[in-house]
Amino acid sequence: MPADSYSIFPNDFVAPQEEEAKRTKARRPSLTKIMSKFPMKSKAKEPTKKNHVPVTSCKKEKRDLEDLCLAQTLSRHTGTIWTMKFSHDGARLVSGGQDAILRVWKVQISSEEDAKLAKENDEKHILDAEPERSYQGHTKPIVDVSWSRSNFILSASMDKTVRLWHISREDCLHVFHHPDSVPAVDFHPKEDRYFLSGCFDNKARVWDIPDGCVVSYVQTPVMITAASFNPSGTRAIVGLLNGQCIFYQVNSHQQMNYYTQIECRNSRGSMRKGRKVTGIEFDPEGKYFLVSTNDSRMRLFSVDNYSRICKYKGLVNGHLQIKGRFSQDGDFVICGSENGSVYVWNKARYLRSMSIVKSSKQDRNSSYEFFTAAEPPNGIVTVALFAPASTFAMVKSKLEASDDVNTNACTGLIVSASYDGCIKFFERSTKSV
Repeated sequence: MPADSYSIFPNDFVAPQEEEAKRTKARRPSLTKIMSKFPMKSKAKEPTKKNHVPVTSCKKEKRDLEDLCLAQTLSRHTGTIWTMKFSHDGARLVSGGQDAILRVWKVQISSEEDAKLAKENDEKHILDAEPERSYQGHTKPIVDVSWSRSNFILSASMDKTVRLWHISREDCLHVFHHPDSVPAVDFHPKEDRYFLSGCFDNKARVWDIPDGCVVSYVQTPVMITAASFNPSGTRAIVGLLNGQCIFYQVNSHQQMNYYTQIECRNSRGSMRKGRKVTGIEFDPEGKYFLVSTNDSRMRLFSVDNYSRICKYKGLVNGHLQIKGRFSQDGDFVICGSENGSVYVWNKARYLRSMSIVKSSKQDRNSSYEFFTAAEPPNGIVTVALFAPASTFAMVKSKLEASDDVNTNACTGLIVSASYDGCIKFFERSTKSV
């Protein structure tokens, strides 16, 4: 009978080759008996760090995250953390989110005694276990924060206010009322008596803090979802619900005038109409700016001519206010993701390769590394940051003292915040020579 007339062979049908196989099997010893004559030798395992975190790379020949370990977890927030930033001196971290409480965390400065205790107990406390300040006053989620160089803090909320705080004070210093929810706030980088706010009423405003009033404002065609000054404070950039970014010239009197605009959207497909801008970030040197959008993309632009340099792919960001950030040296880009991972791209290496390799998809940077930082059921990383070098310097001796012998040399810290209210610190390492 033809074999192809059956989806499976009938039980009483045995092919000739199967019959021969049965006879051969009866004549030879089982694999178990053969293996019993050669006992397995135990292979020595390389020493690994406690709390090791696996890192996956995509389309990369050389890894930047050679080794990664979970160093600390803090769970003091109730609900999602939407925003998190280090102070300019790296000594503090501020976080805010769904519970409407602004928390300021102090970095533990390492001493010889701390290093000794860390080695004995294998403890790595980067931040104090309890926040230095827990500011209450907002009535709805806090969605953005900004530090001044003199340690003032601005918090923007869905309760239609921006509030001013200082780490030396227990109470709110001033409340700046808006007509609608405020998704974005940013201190002026040079004159911190001013700040920029973006509001759902389609207006971006520059505020004078001592006077408590609006100095200037601009009207946008659709809802504002992100806003930022450039590093010199001479430009204000607002991101919109439709994927546009509008640039305004800011003069010495803080008056804003239209300068130019760019479109952050795909040329075809379901995302061609543009998706919400979730963040605008400038690199430390002010040569590039990064725009994050709800099409699971981040786009790097040149400040010189506003041309797009590359598009970062890999992360999942279709609905939330997740945004990419630069490392302090500007060489790397990091971002959280709705799939619970933290993604890292090497910006510096990619820009160097652009002048060598020419291709039709030259402006797409889909080479990245990622690791899991948030587990189900609420496995979403809402914020991811590189800790500043000053923060790392404060805790380096403690981290290295608690490492196992023959492990890698600690080189930095990555911080994540998640949908379930957890803050996690990850220790980055490279192999010692």
